[in-house]
Amino acid sequence: MKAALALSALMLFTAPAFAAALRAGVARVEITPTTLMTMYGYANRRCGPANGVHDPLMAKALVLDVDGSRLAIVTLDLGSIVSPALKKRVADELRIPVLLLSASHTHSAPAFLPYGSSPASDAAAEAYRADMEGKVFTAIEQASKSMFEAKLGVARGSLQLGYNRLLLRDDGRARALFDNPERVPYGPVDPEYVLLRIDDAAGGARALLVHYATHAVVLGPSSCKYSGDYPGVMQRAAEQELRGAQVMFVQGGAGDINPLFLGRSGNEEADFEVSRKMGELLAAEVLRANRRVEPVAAESIHTKQEVIPLAGRWDPAATVGAGITTVYIAPHIALAAVPGEAMHKLQTLWKSQADVPHALFYGYTYSSGGVWAGYIPDLRTAAYGGYGADTSTNVEIGAGEKIMLRHLRNLYELRGMWRSTPGRN
Repeated sequence: MKAALALSALMLFTAPAFAAALRAGVARVEITPTTLMTMYGYANRRCGPANGVHDPLMAKALVLDVDGSRLAIVTLDLGSIVSPALKKRVADELRIPVLLLSASHTHSAPAFLPYGSSPASDAAAEAYRADMEGKVFTAIEQASKSMFEAKLGVARGSLQLGYNRLLLRDDGRARALFDNPERVPYGPVDPEYVLLRIDDAAGGARALLVHYATHAVVLGPSSCKYSGDYPGVMQRAAEQELRGAQVMFVQGGAGDINPLFLGRSGNEEADFEVSRKMGELLAAEVLRANRRVEPVAAESIHTKQEVIPLAGRWDPAATVGAGITTVYIAPHIALAAVPGEAMHKLQTLWKSQADVPHALFYGYTYSSGGVWAGYIPDLRTAAYGGYGADTSTNVEIGAGEKIMLRHLRNLYELRGMWRSTPGRN
């Protein structure tokens, strides 16, 4: 990391005095398994269980409070996450009714949740899940007990580190291109990253949430060590420059977006070097954008949580319960949490129609109940097919738009825009 980037750590902003006082708390905990478990993802994994730890898996908590309205965001170096027990405990014991558990979707994490998020039957998976949930609860508790007066800021930029892996073929149908050694930037993608920064009253950065949408699969099926993949590299590299700040990664609508940097040599050290390169490229951009953070007000926090019943794609009698949470941090920020692998067009739909200055998409995020919904395609992607579009997806056609339209309806409700009587001519 270039030394000049360290200047970003000195960049402060002064926010105007707001009517309501924002308070925040941060904490972290390591969640690396103590045993060598089966690894997440990749049906063709060549090593079976993990054979070691390359870098620690982390869970990082941020608690926000405006006039008693509280929200906890936890980012985790996991492939997926479902935890009704943790949600209930945080609500009951910490009085935090809204919990967003956002997985980075690294494929170099333990597999402890069977598809559909039914209770695990494997003893090691059950033990890890219980241990991980206990550690995450402690981190949220610590964050909630160390609250400070805070200021909120936002910055954004663009960097294409991913390609759209669903390529249209000669037969008129799309199929996945999982390997792209020439790093061809197939599109479309959403290359935008957004930073949400929490400063203390003195102007020191305390938390930096990086929102980006690219699969965390730089490390491939031959990689056998626990790792946060490129998001883990990015967070560590940025934290080295932003001393005192907790850098967090929120995965967006990455269901059809693979990284341009793919470690597929079969040489473990060489593949980790590829992951390091991509993570540091993103970290460098994040640090540059951090110097452009602009203050935004946080006057109130409004939320709506619900579980949307989705019919099965192949068995219409089956039901998939997709729990979503819509968050409105008035007057400038809105979050849409989706519990699965949403395609990038659903993220761009939210960003284009939410009608707030900063619309943030939280893919791979468990929040309000239900199950892990798996791949959630948009209509066009579902029509053309391919992996995650009409293969390896179990939700009804139109499920993506159904979820996002519900988010939009909820957001306008939280903004007080629905009227009980007809409006003026």
